Amino acid sequence: MARLVEALNRFFGRVEILALGLENERSAAEAALAKGMPLEAREHARSILSVLPDSAVGLALWADAAEDAWLDQEVVASLTDLAKRVPWRADVWLRLGRAGQRIGWDGARDALERATSAPEERDAARLALLDLSDLDLAAGDPARAQRWLDRIPAPLTTVPDRDVALRRAECALAYGDLDGARAAAEILGEPTAIEGRAALVLARLALAEASAAAGFSAAGSSAAALPPAVVGRALDLGLRALVLDVPGAAELCAALVAASRDVLVVDRVRRVVRAAGALDEPTWAAAFAFAEGRRDDARQALARGLSAGDRAAAAALLRMAVETRDLGALDALAARGKNDHDDRDDDKAPRGAAAPPLPPDLVRLRDAAAMASAGQGSGALDALDAVTGEGAAWADDMRRAIAQAWVPPAGGPAGARAAAAWGDVLRELARTAKLLDRLDLLAAIEALAVERERPLRAAVVGEFNAGKSTFLNALLGEDVAPTGVLPTTATLHWVAWAPDPFARIVVRGGQDRVVPHAALKDTLRALAAAGDKVARVFIYAPIERLKRVEILDTPGFNAPDPDHIAEARRAFDEAHVAVWLLDAPQAMKESERRVLSEISALGVPVQILANKADRLKPDALETVLAHVRDSLAASAIASLTPPIAFSARLSLKGRLGDEEALAASGWAEVEALFAEQIVDASDALRERALRRKAGRIAAELAHTASARAAEDREAGRRARAEADRLRASAAYLRRERRALAAVIDKALEPARRELASDLRPIAALPEERKRADASVRAYVQERLVARLSWPLSAEIARAARAGAEPGARGASGARGVEEGGAAPSPRAAAHVRAVLMGMVAVHDAPDELAARPIEGVVEAAIDAFAMALSAEAEAPVPPPASAAIELRAQALRAAFEAPVTPPSA
Repeated sequence: MARLVEALNRFFGRVEILALGLENERSAAEAALAKGMPLEAREHARSILSVLPDSAVGLALWADAAEDAWLDQEVVASLTDLAKRVPWRADVWLRLGRAGQRIGWDGARDALERATSAPEERDAARLALLDLSDLDLAAGDPARAQRWLDRIPAPLTTVPDRDVALRRAECALAYGDLDGARAAAEILGEPTAIEGRAALVLARLALAEASAAAGFSAAGSSAAALPPAVVGRALDLGLRALVLDVPGAAELCAALVAASRDVLVVDRVRRVVRAAGALDEPTWAAAFAFAEGRRDDARQALARGLSAGDRAAAAALLRMAVETRDLGALDALAARGKNDHDDRDDDKAPRGAAAPPLPPDLVRLRDAAAMASAGQGSGALDALDAVTGEGAAWADDMRRAIAQAWVPPAGGPAGARAAAAWGDVLRELARTAKLLDRLDLLAAIEALAVERERPLRAAVVGEFNAGKSTFLNALLGEDVAPTGVLPTTATLHWVAWAPDPFARIVVRGGQDRVVPHAALKDTLRALAAAGDKVARVFIYAPIERLKRVEILDTPGFNAPDPDHIAEARRAFDEAHVAVWLLDAPQAMKESERRVLSEISALGVPVQILANKADRLKPDALETVLAHVRDSLAASAIASLTPPIAFSARLSLKGRLGDEEALAASGWAEVEALFAEQIVDASDALRERALRRKAGRIAAELAHTASARAAEDREAGRRARAEADRLRASAAYLRRERRALAAVIDKALEPARRELASDLRPIAALPEERKRADASVRAYVQERLVARLSWPLSAEIARAARAGAEPGARGASGARGVEEGGAAPSPRAAAHVRAVLMGMVAVHDAPDELAARPIEGVVEAAIDAFAMALSAEAEAPVPPPASAAIELRAQALRAAFEAPVTPPSA
């Protein structure tokens, strides 16, 4: 940057200095600066100021000399005085702001902002805008940093501005906008050996892209889970930035080392750090300890740094805690921060030793972990909903851990090793269904809550005439279910316990029928003859077994009525276990294999029984069973136990008192199987069925939540794009307001002619009345606003659109708003009206306004319009709740989809 004295010499001249005989001091000071002798130049400058205290040249010499000598306090003092003399000089404000930053002066930011408001000194204004962007990036406010960048004019050449691109990439990474970061990184290209800041940006982008590709959050994802090639590339770039002492490089590299288990990578970084003499610094000592699995040593190293007032150690501890999912590290930092707070209250510790408080996101995460440990999973999930920053990936891990604790992995041949925490699971499913307005799923969730308290449901399935109802009667030891009913009248029979025997027939669109068991078959035939549709038959009996197992007797799958086949399929969803009856003489037809595969795919456990064994000779029966076993294996269909052959007809006779028939039926093996594999395993089978049904609901909710979140993300992207457009338009209007004012003033000539016609009657009035009559002024104001407000607002809006979209036409030749151009927003139009009303209020002869150029007023209107656009761009957009809903729904779905663990030996 050129010396201040050179620019001010040209501006002020040296008349005062020559008149007071100070020319020798001035020339000696400049010569000393040229020879690299700033202290000598400083003395000559002070000599000038002792005689002429307000000399701009003397102050500039003092500032130049103090800056060369690194006397930043004097730089601030001299430039503060100089800025009072030349407040329009952007270069003075810029250097004052930079010097103020170096010494922590409170007015540094204000000085930089003053530097940005000098449109005639674009180079200094550009540097000030870049510095302000850096300040806000360092403060964690990428939105404000981006706004400063939007005010920097595009370069006149085709070469893009790499300084702006670098900071845009940093803003995009802070937002999590990978597309924006990639676009900016393309401008940067491959950084040179000395471009450390660009190298750090590319390292962060590589990690963020890999995290997104792996399905992790861009923030807080563990490097240990990323591809080694990506981590290696990021580490190469990060080490380059580290060697060049780029802020943030040490934290990035230390975090990569802490998460690494690659000995070669750790050793490579250790050599670089040792060469820099930083091996004993708490951050690096902790990183290497984490890498070697010595977490306690790592925390102790960082605690030492905290005790010594090393805030970098606190930042490293936070980063490594997030990287390694180390709650103990968070606890250590939180405890240290609390102790420091208590010590400050007692005036026992210096302020420099204080540890910074945990960021709010990590406080919430730590609280959630404590609640989860105390068994308050729902409260922990609520706390995690608000975690969106650097702890987002860790929060998602915790969500999944909570959901997995609710739904422990299933194991064993027939069900779950441990019951799910159904109270928590169903509350979470119901909460999600309500938030997503899925009332259909809410009803299914409520049905699951009821189902938990009901007996086990076993569906007896098979093709028509396989003997299902006869088998059911044999199972119950009573002739309860109707047999021999035509397939056209068959429907689902639900057999359950009741203290008295009766049946309830549910008729579609009609009144239910309640009949005794003996009248059931005749009633069904009568309803069929009358054309009534039977939806379902409930058969109740005071049979002890029905207290533990309810039976669903289904229509045959080869029934001619498609409704009956659909009803049989619905039984799969209601049943906890299915017993498939084969007709032994024609077992395992293709139609049976197809339906059995469907049941298996649904996850319903199946037991295969071959009925009508009494119709086959022993050799033939064994051949049939072998064929059944081979067919099941070929179709990957599992039976709870190997298929068993028996006779339901003989079994029922035996159960009703025929001992000889019972002995010949094979019922003893079926009875033992039913008792051991179904009745005794009822809890496990019910658990498995509940998980199957709840898992489907969780998957449906996760799908709906993801779709809703995708819509909200797209809406958010459009809102951000619109806000960016508004900021770019506002920045363009501020930069080009003088040139635009001349063009727009000319474009307003037709409207001004109409205004002149409206005001012509006032010209005949005496001058005194024009000025004194309030009604005259009110009329002028109303006509001026009516004639000029809309055209002026529309012209500014078109100019703003053209500035934000270079391909659009500008204010001078743009298509009209009514032809599809840019319409001004109500807020912006209101700002323009306010300017016009103010113009009338302060003008002595408002009736003459129509005849005069109003470029100054147009320029003020452009400024007001730009202010309105900026305010619209900053309007807060509340984050949609769908993101947190999606994460919770996905965590619960993942818990149900966890692989089944094999039973331990």
